[in-house]
Amino acid sequence: MSLEELNSTSPLDPVFFELDQSELLPDGRAALQRNADWMRQWTSTRISIEGHCDERGTNEYNLALGERRAAAVRDYLLGLGIAANRVATVSRGEESPFCTDSHEGCWSRNRRGHFIITAK
Repeated sequence: MSLEELNSTSPLDPVFFELDQSELLPDGRAALQRNADWMRQWTSTRISIEGHCDERGTNEYNLALGERRAAAVRDYLLGLGIAANRVATVSRGEESPFCTDSHEGCWSRNRRGHFIITAK
């Protein structure tokens, strides 16, 4: 299976955040526990964590918030025993929305830490 095919199956769960927050919620910590378990099964995998925001706020603010979100996800995974050399982070700010409608139901899906498998 290629990396593209593997990523299309979404084996790693995204982590969602509250508005203007980078603190992990209980559901996010549970998702990260599942993701860490998966990564322990596939010890050669490497990932990139993308920090995303909704469309509200300036580009600069959202890029900084996206970086804090990606770092919070990375730090939690490291705390669960995942090696730092397997995890990279990048902020996408508001530039790559999952949903493009302008309402809270959509915005809440855009405030996330998203996983991309970069090596298997």
